[in-house]
Amino acid sequence: MNDLTNLSAYTNYMTDSSRVATENLQKNLQSADKAAKEKEDDALFDACKQFEAYLWEQVYKEMQKTVDIFGEDEDGYASNMVDYFKDSVIQQISEQTATQGSNSLAQMLYEQAKINYGIS
Repeated sequence: MNDLTNLSAYTNYMTDSSRVATENLQKNLQSADKAAKEKEDDALFDACKQFEAYLWEQVYKEMQKTVDIFGEDEDGYASNMVDYFKDSVIQQISEQTATQGSNSLAQMLYEQAKINYGIS
């Protein structure tokens, strides 16, 4: 009879150990799944912000074409330098414009993409 009591205690111990291991594994999988979803979510929002920044950059470049402040020079060197820095500034302004406001185009694209792709 004593042998069966020890066997029962061992079986209970193994059952409890398996249950705890299973619960721990489920918690780890849930947290890993949540982290992966958050990473995908962040990547989606970043892509939306980049798209909006690109659109603003195109708008600013077209606006700049309507006003030629710097004119033409003979050698072209100064004009090339101005164009280089002008493009850089336009890109920076576009990125800043895209991140402003809670009702930005990026935010709307992000929310619509989440709905379209069933991301919760």
